[in-house]
Amino acid sequence: MFDKLASVLKQPIYLWLLGIYPILHLYSENLGLVKDREVSYVCAVMLAATTLGFLVANRVIRCRYKTAFMLGICSLAFSLSGHGYVLIYMPRSLFVWTLFVLIVLAILLVLLWRSDSRQIYLRITPLFNLILLSLLAISCAKIVSSYVSQSINIQPISAFGNSSTAEDASPKVYDSKSHPDIYYIIPDGYLKDSKLQETIGFDNSAFTQALEDRGFIVVEHAQNNYGVTLLSLASILNMQYYEHNPSPYTELDFLRFAITDNEVARLLKQFGYTYVQFLSGFWMPSPTADIIRDFTPGDTIEIEVSQNDFSSTILDGLPKNRKLITDFVHYHKQSFAPLYLETTLLRIVSSRLNTLVFQDDSEPYGVYAPERFLDTVNEVESVARMPEATFTVIHLLKPHLPIVFDENGEELLAPDWQPSNDKLIAEHRFVNSKFLKMIDTILQVSRNPPVIVFQADHGAIRIHDDEEFRNLAVFSPYAAYHLPGIYSISFPKPFTLINTFPLLFNEIFQTNYEMNDDRLFKLPLVYEAPFEQRDVTARYLGK
Repeated sequence: MFDKLASVLKQPIYLWLLGIYPILHLYSENLGLVKDREVSYVCAVMLAATTLGFLVANRVIRCRYKTAFMLGICSLAFSLSGHGYVLIYMPRSLFVWTLFVLIVLAILLVLLWRSDSRQIYLRITPLFNLILLSLLAISCAKIVSSYVSQSINIQPISAFGNSSTAEDASPKVYDSKSHPDIYYIIPDGYLKDSKLQETIGFDNSAFTQALEDRGFIVVEHAQNNYGVTLLSLASILNMQYYEHNPSPYTELDFLRFAITDNEVARLLKQFGYTYVQFLSGFWMPSPTADIIRDFTPGDTIEIEVSQNDFSSTILDGLPKNRKLITDFVHYHKQSFAPLYLETTLLRIVSSRLNTLVFQDDSEPYGVYAPERFLDTVNEVESVARMPEATFTVIHLLKPHLPIVFDENGEELLAPDWQPSNDKLIAEHRFVNSKFLKMIDTILQVSRNPPVIVFQADHGAIRIHDDEEFRNLAVFSPYAAYHLPGIYSISFPKPFTLINTFPLLFNEIFQTNYEMNDDRLFKLPLVYEAPFEQRDVTARYLGK
């Protein structure tokens, strides 16, 4: 047995392991965020490409050990180029970086081609095999552990909706002065004005003035309680903190469920409101929403979710063609293949490949697709024209990175995750114009003055040299509120976003919610361990 193992280790199997290790490592770092089933397809394509490349190259080089080493260098350059662009060199131009990688790779291959040290390749092969096998085992162990945990702990998803039954909802009421439409618009990662000026030198006062001219109160001292979307929105929409996972679900799924099936929506449904959800590509459809809209290249689609088994049906425009979604758990997760392409040498053409290869007119846009943002802005008019009193949640992945627009709204050839300040400012100006368009549509079309909460989930997470400043920026969201004239709210100091809806409900519906204590939590591991939180209230509250 040991002889067979030793014989296998003498073969250059590390070449194939090197092809799939970056894929499995990327997957292990994004468990719960990407579509699992696509990982095997990507691995199969990479293994097939590696095998074909080896067969062709070995006919020329005529030494499988040298062939494997040279192709291993190519595989490494291919798989790490996108990472290198983000983490190592960070040039202004992706084209320059790609050209640099190709030139260095070509020079290295020529030098290896001219060398004649075949014995060296033979000697290092077992060592490379062991190293790659060890790395692969670490990633596989993490993946297997996740699957085992899910199979043991997760109950049927349908059980989650047992707290939200039809009895919770009252007969639907119409939009009126006592039941104004309520819009919760969430611009992801939008910094308050003072931090935008300090971070990228952008004077956002014109946008703030435009909101104030429309009757908004802009709360410059607002702070979010958590620095990431899922925890921040779960706490805001349920008016409580989330310091641990009390459910049998995985941590990320528990937070997603808490957002979509939330206390704010349940209370408003009891008041007769129609709950409308616009999907952003980052959330799952809600089992309790009355209307769920998503966006595809074909058209805006409407999704129905059965509360009994969480099966979903897409109603595709008019006439409404039904399409059953059997894999509801993966509906909200992003596609893995495009994410992988972003880490490779094909990053420079990834957006075009996504359109040509992975884009399906019946499938929703990706989470960062520019079309998703534009269609969401345009779709709000259809809700504003509804006669019912509506509670509409709209999550927009802007101005969160990557940059996908220039100042005129033209789409970039490739998403830019490391933009210059000029590019950040240019996109900010464009998305600001779209935010104002959305708000103007709501104000102009609504039968009665609406309530509009234009409130970021957190401040920007843009890399900054000073860690203290970066932490302050994370807790510095943009927050603005439009109320009908008959209502008035005084925002206390300090004010954290967890108290947004208690303040609104107490004023509009005369409820008696007590204010939560203002607390701030930092997540050192972010989504890898969302409940490993560090209380930093004393350090950052009120700053």
